[in-house]
Amino acid sequence: MKAITVSSCLCLSTAIALANTTFVQAQALEEVIVTAQKRSQDLQDVPVAVTALSEEFIKQTGIDDMKGIALRTPGFSMGNFTASQPQLFIRGIGSNGDGAANGESSVAVFLDGVYINRSAGAATEIFDLASIEVLRGPQGTLWGKNAIGGAINLSSKKPADEFTVNLELGAGNLSQRSYRGLISGPLSEDLSAKVTFSKKDRDPYMESVVDPSVKTMDVNSDSVRAQLHYAPESNFEAMLTLDYATDKRTGVGTRPSREYGLIGQTLAEMPEVGFHQNHLEDPGFQDSDTKGISLKVDWDLEIGTLTSITAYREGNAGFDNYLLGVGPQTFGYLTLNNFMDENTEMLSQELRIAGDSDNLKWQAGVYLNNEKTHRLEGGEFFSTVLPAAALVTASADQRNETSSVALFTQGTYSITEDLDLTLGLRYTREEKDFSNIGTPGTAYVSEPYNVAETETWSAVTPKLIVNYHLNDSSMLYFSAATGFKSGGFDGVVATEIAAKTPFDEEEALNLEIGLKSMLLDDRVRLNAALFNVDYENLQVLQTFDCGGCSVPPLVTKNAGEAESRGLELELTLAATDNLQLSATYAYLDTEYKKLDGNLEQYEGNKLRNAPKNAFSLAAVYEKDLAIGGAINGRIEYISKDKAYQDIENFEYSAIPSYELTNMRLAYMSDDEQWEVAAWVNNALDEEYFIHNYQIAPFGAFPLPGLPRTYGLTVSWSNL
Repeated sequence: MKAITVSSCLCLSTAIALANTTFVQAQALEEVIVTAQKRSQDLQDVPVAVTALSEEFIKQTGIDDMKGIALRTPGFSMGNFTASQPQLFIRGIGSNGDGAANGESSVAVFLDGVYINRSAGAATEIFDLASIEVLRGPQGTLWGKNAIGGAINLSSKKPADEFTVNLELGAGNLSQRSYRGLISGPLSEDLSAKVTFSKKDRDPYMESVVDPSVKTMDVNSDSVRAQLHYAPESNFEAMLTLDYATDKRTGVGTRPSREYGLIGQTLAEMPEVGFHQNHLEDPGFQDSDTKGISLKVDWDLEIGTLTSITAYREGNAGFDNYLLGVGPQTFGYLTLNNFMDENTEMLSQELRIAGDSDNLKWQAGVYLNNEKTHRLEGGEFFSTVLPAAALVTASADQRNETSSVALFTQGTYSITEDLDLTLGLRYTREEKDFSNIGTPGTAYVSEPYNVAETETWSAVTPKLIVNYHLNDSSMLYFSAATGFKSGGFDGVVATEIAAKTPFDEEEALNLEIGLKSMLLDDRVRLNAALFNVDYENLQVLQTFDCGGCSVPPLVTKNAGEAESRGLELELTLAATDNLQLSATYAYLDTEYKKLDGNLEQYEGNKLRNAPKNAFSLAAVYEKDLAIGGAINGRIEYISKDKAYQDIENFEYSAIPSYELTNMRLAYMSDDEQWEVAAWVNNALDEEYFIHNYQIAPFGAFPLPGLPRTYGLTVSWSNL
């Protein structure tokens, strides 16, 4: 592995120094239970780099979407091109392809064990969760299904054994309003149920200087989940879950950069606009609806526990985003927008059995998945700046059916009381039946095409882990894990040849050394991971020279060889009975090592969404009051370095470094039924981007993040 930088070593030294500081009157940290290996374990016994966020942590930080998770997980970054297409990256590995046959994320998302097959399904508001687990690095054995960058496991709370009601109301600036609720309890001796709902609205924070009535980047989301839990015997339980979510909002409202291309030329003599302003004349829209039903059954048999997860999901998503609007001005009129309408459905079945003996813990299973997607997307371009001063539209009508089957097994054998050996193996086969009808225009598509292709990809992905317990509270581990993501077909392309030519599957090998430790009588938790991931045929999105298109399409290419190496640290300290401190740090050194054709000139460049340094600091203070009740205060600081957004590493289309400060102060009543919390996010009103990218010859399209927001949340529970 390449040597870690001085700053990384300093951070590690500081963490160790803090861990050996003597704290007085501090209670031990609570045990954290995770299911990263698809069985319940103490986080400190799991030889995997995993970040676990508890229900209380989710509440204190106000996490309600993937961006909130990414900000607080080392090595996790993301972009928000649209609300229905979050781009998730762990250790610099992710996906931003979005066609019918290439829209699977490299970071797989699971809700109660069910794979979320399209990015729109992962974009809904997060609520009613017992825990969030982020598994970093390739997860090619137990989680599989293209989880080559990592996996995110969202686990909801089970129905309660006694009648429970929780209600929450929130309000803040930008006319933010939120309503959440939960009703749960037993219906009979063997049957319990739960219904939860969430609604959130917020006014836009982007405004057009051309037409002040055109505002974008609002929120309008609704979610509901119902669950039935059936447990007639101690060795059998079943959970039926139904969920529905809808999200309807205006378009993305990008703020065009003045530093490059036609945008820069057109805006050069125009007045500057504010950070949260643009030149749009149409707000556009972003809509998504997702729903699903799943049945999970656990049955304890003599040989082991048999688990079955059957799921069906549907999703509809669409947008019409005006990326650029300049005019009407004396300098001419220039507009560019892209549109999409997608319908998808998925049926999946996982069946596994797990058992253990004195020295062996094992599990084996099969996974089946069938996905059907119909996606229409394209763009419109109009200009009086360029010679082609007419409205032109290009589109691609895509249909794809993906059939996936996998067999997997993993076992952990205790060689001695302190030494464990884990071996895992997965075979995956994935077939895609794809068709695409291209309608040409001067934008995106230069010739008509009507293609139908079928392609199959398969891989065997093994895993090896050796972990050794130094003592009762510290463990070292070494792992060699592989990952696989199938190939696919591009959606919007310029020519028939491009439409029918698939891109290859990508493969990864991750070598990792990790430490899990509890120090000072369990008052300090220090976990670390040093890793090196080699990727073959990494799938990257790039602008394609279409030879005649005024707006070149973005297509997926294989990048040959790439490498991601680095260090991740997570530290939690119970400083006193009232004060808890925590810190995370991630150092990333990424590189395209081998590129083919006209991409060769970019060898040595950094991977996308891979900030070199990222860290967070947080302090939580709790105190019982003499007048009754208690207060809980939290302050956190988050910092991320610059992250490039393209293989060329253009500076003007990168996301610059930024720092965020968030605060929360809550009062809990003496009977613990009422809580009132005041909060402020981005307290210092940092100006930062949540997404950026470039389209030649126009320039870059940065998307500003939220300004300072603040508000009050009131919650009540009958227990």
